[in-house]
Amino acid sequence: MIVLVSVLVAGLLAPGQAVAAPRTHLVGTWSAATDRLPTAIGGQTVRMIVRLSAGGSGLRLRLSNLYGPAPIVLRSVHVGRQAYGAEIETGTNTPVLFGRRNYVRIPAGKAVWSDPLPKRFAAGSDLVVSVFVPGNHARVTGHERAYATTFLSDPGDHAAKDDGFQFSYTSTQWYFLDRVAVTAPATVPAVVAIGDSLTDGAGQPTDSNRRWTDFLSQRLRGRASVLNVGISGNRLLRPVTGASVLQRFSRDALGQPGVKTVVVFSGINDICKGDYTSAGPLIAAYKRLIKLAHRQKVRVVGATLTPFYGYPAWSEEREAVRQQVNRWIRTSGAFDAVADFDAALRDPTYPDQLRVSYDSGDHIHLSDAGRRKLAYSLRLSQIV
Repeated sequence: MIVLVSVLVAGLLAPGQAVAAPRTHLVGTWSAATDRLPTAIGGQTVRMIVRLSAGGSGLRLRLSNLYGPAPIVLRSVHVGRQAYGAEIETGTNTPVLFGRRNYVRIPAGKAVWSDPLPKRFAAGSDLVVSVFVPGNHARVTGHERAYATTFLSDPGDHAAKDDGFQFSYTSTQWYFLDRVAVTAPATVPAVVAIGDSLTDGAGQPTDSNRRWTDFLSQRLRGRASVLNVGISGNRLLRPVTGASVLQRFSRDALGQPGVKTVVVFSGINDICKGDYTSAGPLIAAYKRLIKLAHRQKVRVVGATLTPFYGYPAWSEEREAVRQQVNRWIRTSGAFDAVADFDAALRDPTYPDQLRVSYDSGDHIHLSDAGRRKLAYSLRLSQIV
């Protein structure tokens, strides 16, 4: 974007002279939506693996205490490239500072960005983030279903070590870390996908990176980053598992660095686990999300809701609501674009159900082929 000025700026610009847009910007390259985890942790080092969607320099981490009951101090934060498991490539493990300090105190309800690292990281890099957690904490901020292995150490600070010998325990949660950003060309935007388990990645093997957003990132090849802020069990309207999409949209989607487009794929849990008799409440929520995004000049892509016939919660009444929602998404013109995920995945003979090859087996969650199909059903011109 070109910004026109009509005043003389420090004697450097003539009246009416244009100021060129910056050639680089800060853009999110990885993200996870957080919630309160009933996890006891402390006096040990946490080592997490995250895959970067876009490459760049000046890498920054954001650590969150959004759901913590009290301030927390985290120390000895390090970043390196994964060799195998908890092992780090020799010479890549680098301290991360916060205000030039090797620790950070995060108040309850807040999150803090690190100082930038001068190193450059490539798109697709598997980043190892190690954090020493002093003290003991019964409830921490994190992401419940990472579908990735996190390594937990024996007692002590082992963040600076390249080897994984001290990391005796594992989990499939991410702790404290909720965003990674890099400085990239201004032509590289962030695309945010917000939703439930269908976006979070249910059904994929651990450490496989086969969410539909991972497949989309592979398609884009660094032209844009793809940020996944899905939460399994999440709903559009009510805060049942995590804050609802309505509640967290500004923070988790619009608050991402460099965001240009948000894909909203949410509502199936409201239908199959709620008691709605019409699409009205969901449509009203979509309109609110669109209004919020447009205030920030962010595009919104509406994804139709995929079939769930055969899932225990299916009923004719709930199917009727799903059809009403999808009809509105397709025909209202309210969204900037439509991702017709329903059409991509439904069985052409029995459109109320998933095509067998796209069904994980429970008739609502997707197979690898189904998640890949979602990514390849999107027109890239809709999002980039």
